[in-house]
This record gives sequence, C-alpha cells and structure tokens, in this order.
Amino acid sequence: MAESTYSYFLRRVFVLGLPLVLQSLLFSSAGFLDNLMVSQLGTQEVAASSIGARVFWFVGIFIWGMGTGMGVLLAQYWGAKDEQGYRRNFALGASISTFASTLVFLCVWLFPSVIPAMFNTEGRTAELATNYLQIVSIAMLFAGPAISMDAALRAIGKTKVTLYMSIAEIGTNVALSFILIFGYFGAPALGLTGAAYGTVAARMLRVVISLLVIQLSNPVLILRARDFSFRRSTLAKYFNITAPIIAGSLIWSGGIFTYQLIMGRMGETELATMAIISALEAMSLCVASGLSGATSIVVGNALGANKLTISEKYARYALRTALMVGIGCAGVILALQTTILSIYSEVSIEVLELAALCFPVLAISTITRNINITLIVGVLRAGGDAKFCMNMDIVCQWVWAVPMTALAAMYFGLPLPLVFLMMVSEEIVKLVPTIKRVFGNKWVNNLTVDKPANA
Repeated sequence: MAESTYSYFLRRVFVLGLPLVLQSLLFSSAGFLDNLMVSQLGTQEVAASSIGARVFWFVGIFIWGMGTGMGVLLAQYWGAKDEQGYRRNFALGASISTFASTLVFLCVWLFPSVIPAMFNTEGRTAELATNYLQIVSIAMLFAGPAISMDAALRAIGKTKVTLYMSIAEIGTNVALSFILIFGYFGAPALGLTGAAYGTVAARMLRVVISLLVIQLSNPVLILRARDFSFRRSTLAKYFNITAPIIAGSLIWSGGIFTYQLIMGRMGETELATMAIISALEAMSLCVASGLSGATSIVVGNALGANKLTISEKYARYALRTALMVGIGCAGVILALQTTILSIYSEVSIEVLELAALCFPVLAISTITRNINITLIVGVLRAGGDAKFCMNMDIVCQWVWAVPMTALAAMYFGLPLPLVFLMMVSEEIVKLVPTIKRVFGNKWVNNLTVDKPANA
C-alpha cells in the first residue's frame, strides 16, 4: 500500500488512534460516571464537583500541553531513529512537567478555598468544593510524571499499552468512587469526598504501572543520569518548540476556566447544567482526541524522516476525516438526547430542561472542535507551528469569545443556551484561519535538524 495514499493514512490513524479514542472515552466515561454518581447526592454536590472537576481539568490541560510539546519532539526523533535525542528530550520534558505539577499541588493544597470563592459560591456548596479540591490536589501532584510517561509511550507507537494502563486507572477510579461515595462493602459513605479519594488512588496506581511498563517492556525509555545532562542547544530547541505549545494550552484552558467562572456567576442551576453538558462534551470529543493524537504521531514521524511532501498530504487527509467524524458524533448526541437526560433522575427539573436546550449548541461545538483539535494538535503543532496556534487562541478566545460570553451572561442577562453559543463561537471563528494555515506550508518543519530540510 502506497505510503502517500488516503487508505494508508486511515489505516495508520486507525491502528494508532483506536486505542487513543478508547483511552479518551474511558477518561470521559469516568468523569461522566463520577458526575452521575454525585448527582444522586443532590444539586449542591453536582455544583461543587463541577468546580473541582474544572480545576482538575485545567491542571490536566496545562500539564497535557507540556506532554504534547514533548511528544512533538519525541515523535520526530523517533522517526529520525535518534534514540539518544529521544531520551534526552524525554528526560527534560518529564523534569519540567513534574516540577510544574508539584507547584500546582502546593497552591491548591495550601489555598483550597480560594477557587470556590472565584465561582461566587457560598455555604455548603463552597464547603464541599473546598474539601474536594484539597484531596484531589494530591492527584494533581502525579499528573506531571503520568502524562510525561504517557507521551513517551505514545511517541513510539505504544498506544495499546497506554490504553491498558488507562483501563486499570479508570476501573480503579470508578470502583473506589462507587464504594466510597455510597458506603458499600463496609466502607464509610463519604459522599463527594469519596469521589476525590477514588481519583487520587487511581492516579497513583497509574504512575506505578507506567514505571513498571517502562522498566520491564520498553528499555529504550529507561532514563539514566547522563540523559539529564542537557546541553544549551538542547534546552534552546526544546523551549523554542514547547514553550508556545505550553503557553497556548495554558491560554486556551484559562479561557475555558473563565467560561466556567462566568457560568458560576449565573447561578447554581446554570453551573449544575454545565456540569452535565461539559461531561457530555468531553465524551463527544474522545474521537477527536484519538484522531488528533494519531495524526500527530503519523505526521511527526513523517516529518522526522524528512518526508515533507507526504506530511502535507496527511494534513489534507486529516481535515477530511475530522469533518466526517464531527458530523457523525453530533448526530449521535442529538439522537440520544432524551435517553441521556433520563439518567439524571435526582437532578432538578429546571436543570434538565436547561440542559435539553443546550444540546443543539453542543452538536455545533462537536463538529467544529473535532476539526480544530485535529488540525491544530495533529498537524500544526506536530510541525512546530505552535506560535501561530497560540496567537490564534489569544485572538479567537480572549479577544472575541470570552468578552462576548461575559457580555451575554453578565450584561445582557441572556439565557444559558445563548451564552453557551457565545462560548462555542470561539471554535467557529477558528475554522477559517486554521484550515488556511494547514493548506499552507509554514508548519512543515523537520525539528530534528538544525537547518530546514528540503522537500
């Protein structure tokens, strides 16, 4: 099968992407199940868990940005068959992400009440959110090493291995949360706190399994003292490539967090509604996550091997695939709307009615996010074009969507579905510059060499 054909691209993306899709689906399902279990406790618990989940998600995206930046380099070094350069960048990326997750842990652990106050919550909801955040901060501590090892395994094509590790982590999370929330098998009924303990235990297990997998089955990833000796040129290249990716992820996730702050100030009902919608949105983007991750590996390997013309073809193939996937996912969401909402039996009728009105907007979000995530993460960042992505996030999100969302919610007092549409407008505005950039060639770069390669 010719390497430049669409069928070859689809086969590679399917083989690499299916485990990533399932892995993302597992994490999203865990969030959905946690949200569903907590919903049996009441609206206040759902609102409090929404705050904690948003913070946990924000930190995860921040550290994930570091892992993505590292993964861009690792995929290209693996394609170039440069194992020494691969391990050196793995060591550097793991050190930086672990340091960052430690700082986040200390901030949240020492000052857990600050964040609920930002959401304008009070009383029991604020108390629940504070306790939940302080416990979950321990899981944030392990995010750095966990995501770094995950990115290293993905870059060498071990996506099935990361899937199996995710199954163990998510299975542990859901089982322990179920037991500790409701007090089964002789355990105390801890309510929302039980969900937090389940998350922490599962993340700790993930780190232990990752270390064992690397030590026993992937010796190329075993880091030694000499791998932590970084030359100035290594540091310069690493930060030149990863800094815009990390900054872009931080800017983008900061915008999402700001949206949640705006929603929180609309009221407890709106915050609880967005907890349901956000969980569904995360699940709907599982395929986009897998598609973008697989595309990033395929494109990165081709660029590292100096097959630049083939990489450009892969980018066009990715756009076509993302469009079809987005439409398919949106259709499934609309078809299952009634069934999904019927599961939330203990949530107030006001929340369910509001959530139903948000489903059409969620469908639009699913299509546009599928395209943008696949092209930005899977193509542009894979070629080192992270500065463009960062600048686009600043303009589309912070110059346009965040102010429009704030005005819609806090000045004009529009209903939640229209405020949600203003949030989604960020993705709509991004479509044109993203597609135009992909059809150019400024993102086509071999990052393993000091000078630009010839096509």
